Amino acid sequence: MAAGVRFQEPAFGTGINQGVIGLSLLEKDVRQLQQIAQDAPGALPRKARKPLSRAARLDLIDMLSRWSASGLAIIAGAAVYLAATAGRGYPGRAAAWALMILCALWVCRRLRAEFRSGRANASRPFRWRASYTSSLSVLGVILASAPILLTPVDAPAPLFLQVSGLTLFAAACAAMLHAAHFASAAAIAAPASILTVMACVRAGDGAQSDFGSFGGSMVSGSGCKQVWLRQSTAG
Repeated sequence: MAAGVRFQEPAFGTGINQGVIGLSLLEKDVRQLQQIAQDAPGALPRKARKPLSRAARLDLIDMLSRWSASGLAIIAGAAVYLAATAGRGYPGRAAAWALMILCALWVCRRLRAEFRSGRANASRPFRWRASYTSSLSVLGVILASAPILLTPVDAPAPLFLQVSGLTLFAAACAAMLHAAHFASAAAIAAPASILTVMACVRAGDGAQSDFGSFGGSMVSGSGCKQVWLRQSTAG
């Protein structure tokens, strides 16, 4: 053996300590192990969610003002078809509902047109977004009430399913086009999902669970799209 070369024997106490630590870790549950890993000296700190800048929020408001035109057009087309379809058997109900939704559509369209042209609230985009969302909530409730107001309890089942299906479809499309602001999208999607389920329960139809799941997917889909828009805008 060459001089100066030494072999270091493993410390017996170190192996015992490692074994004791391993046994103690086996006795802990998942949450305790995660807490130990977070408190370790070499653990990386969690990154806090960075809030959107003012420029990113203004960009989302601009998207909302541009995309909302298509959403309002879809609601207007669906309203005309629903009123014409239900008006054959129930003209009084159809006329009253059509008058309400046309007034709500006019208010939403006027708010959007004034903001895009710079005539009103152009220098206060956040106030415009709040006003537009509040008017959109009224429009969403009127649209969602179509299965209840246009079709009475003794209405034919095909008419009821047609009105309910078209209402949910129009609300889903409009909510997706308002996904730049989650509150605006929820103002359309949430009433449509809730009131349609209530109408199905009133009619005693077996499809209320399907309508309810579809309505929930509208809200979650709008939320996912809004998260994607926030990330792409922030990036």
